[in-house]
Amino acid sequence: MDLKITELLAIYGAVLSTFVFLWNVSKSKRKISVKLVYGMEGDDESLQSGVYVFIQNPSAQVAHISNLSILYPWKKAGITKVIMESIKHRRWFSTYGWVHIALSLHNIDDGCPVSIEPGQSHKILIPDSVLSEILGGSVNREIMASVQDQLWNETCSKPFEVDVLPNKVDEST
Repeated sequence: MDLKITELLAIYGAVLSTFVFLWNVSKSKRKISVKLVYGMEGDDESLQSGVYVFIQNPSAQVAHISNLSILYPWKKAGITKVIMESIKHRRWFSTYGWVHIALSLHNIDDGCPVSIEPGQSHKILIPDSVLSEILGGSVNREIMASVQDQLWNETCSKPFEVDVLPNKVDEST
C-alpha cells in the first residue's frame, strides 16, 4: 500500500484532532480528590495532632463543595449483601455499612460551603480526641471522608486506618 504525503497528513490531522478533542473532554469534567493524612499543627504551646482531610481540585473549573462528612464502619458487610442491597435499591452502595457523621456535631468548623479554585485545596484537621469519639462505636479503626458538591455528586477518600491514638503523657511522674 503506497500512501501519498497528503494522505499521511490527513491521517496525522485526524489522529491529532481526535486526541485534542478527548483531552479537552477529560479536562472539562469535574474532578475532586479527597485524601486523608495524619499530621500536626500549632506551635510549641498548643501542638495538636490528628487526621487532615484534604479536598483537592485538579480540574479546570471551580469546585463548589457543600458538605463534608466523616464515615466509620459500624457493621461488617459481605460483598453478597452489598450486591443484594444495590439491586434492591437500584443504586451501588460503595459505603454500605459505613455511618456518615458531620464534623459540626463535634464543634469542628469544616469551612463548608466552600469554593475551591482550580489547582487549589482545602484542609480540615480532625483532632485525635474527636477521632476517639467517632471511632468509639466503630467495628474497626478505619475512617473515610466524603465530600458532596452542590449538585449532590459524592466523592469519597480511600479508607484510612487510624493507628492506636497516643495517650496524653502524665507529667506528674
